[in-house]
Amino acid sequence: MSMEWKVTMNNVKNLLLVGVLLSLTACASDYELKGKRPDVNPGDVTDCSFTPVSGTQVSAYDCNPVFTNTGENWGGDVGSIGFHVTEVLGHPFYQMWYTSSSSDSFGGISMGYAVSSNGTDWTPHPSNPLMSTDPSGWDKDSIAGQVVVWDPIDSQYVMAYQGFTLGTNEFDPGVWGLGIATSPDGKNWTKSARNPVINFTTDFDILFGGALIQPCWPLTITITERGALKGYIAAAKAEEAFLGMEAACHIYEMNGLDAETWIINDQRPVMEANGSYDTMGVASAAVVDFEGVLYMFYVGFTDWVQYTGYQSAQNLTLNLATSTDGGGTWTKDPNNPIPLNLTNPGEISDVGAQVVGSRILLWVTDNYEGENSVGYFYYEPNIESHQ
Repeated sequence: MSMEWKVTMNNVKNLLLVGVLLSLTACASDYELKGKRPDVNPGDVTDCSFTPVSGTQVSAYDCNPVFTNTGENWGGDVGSIGFHVTEVLGHPFYQMWYTSSSSDSFGGISMGYAVSSNGTDWTPHPSNPLMSTDPSGWDKDSIAGQVVVWDPIDSQYVMAYQGFTLGTNEFDPGVWGLGIATSPDGKNWTKSARNPVINFTTDFDILFGGALIQPCWPLTITITERGALKGYIAAAKAEEAFLGMEAACHIYEMNGLDAETWIINDQRPVMEANGSYDTMGVASAAVVDFEGVLYMFYVGFTDWVQYTGYQSAQNLTLNLATSTDGGGTWTKDPNNPIPLNLTNPGEISDVGAQVVGSRILLWVTDNYEGENSVGYFYYEPNIESHQ
């Protein structure tokens, strides 16, 4: 997707709106702005329309992808994505945090930041990347899977992410776990001194420690109306992992006593990988609350492919599950998978979701003609499937 500037009245209005919203956000400590919850039809504020996907409650943006990381100073395939929508004076203001690998002077995996007034026209921060791997830290080889929530109690953004340092030989497992970073503005991030707050390498020693699960990777975190942190990780059952099987990555629940202290309910998965489309597990997930029902959009996969030193999930699709008991149990949608993947086998890698008005907005990373980019969609919970 071309990132050239096109000077049109619509873009000028969008840029002015972004500028106003950024100014208002900067003054959030002085003023609390509460407008009517927006119910904006995305097609009314975007250059292109949305087309319903037959047999689903999803509509797809006609001009996808909406974001490709082709910045002048820092570029590369888009990896994991995190989204947050702030309502300012009744208008949604979109923020995106995205990872990318780069061959330039930054090296490794880094995280950038972009804003939008409509969910499709994104303005990357001029100082990207804003967070990088630490050459001397536990996450020096990769940061990924970032999910961002706003903590109203401590007035800060909280980011959970996966990080790791590769081992140097077959006897060195390296370091791998869940990291936490916080920010007052979404741009300046401070990594927790206690990272990794969950150490997957040492905290889950199946052989000697008797752990019940072997984590695959963190999936997502949410924050409840009461300000409590909650999250989900993908993990294999210990007996499957111990026997050397190609273990499936089921979904387990975890609760945060605070941003740095998490307790995993490892007694049973809240959702098992047992469908024809998620046989081997879940690779990414986003959870939102819509009218008292939790909606989990997740990337399921059916195959492992073994490479030197690691496995990779293959044949990925987008799926949906719902919960009416606060996330303790989940029911998979009988119409899974949602037919959005662009390639066969599917190469969807990440999903982000946010509620705006009567819709759940979705951003899905997929392979667009050989380049990982972000597409835009929305799901309508209160309608029947499109014909």
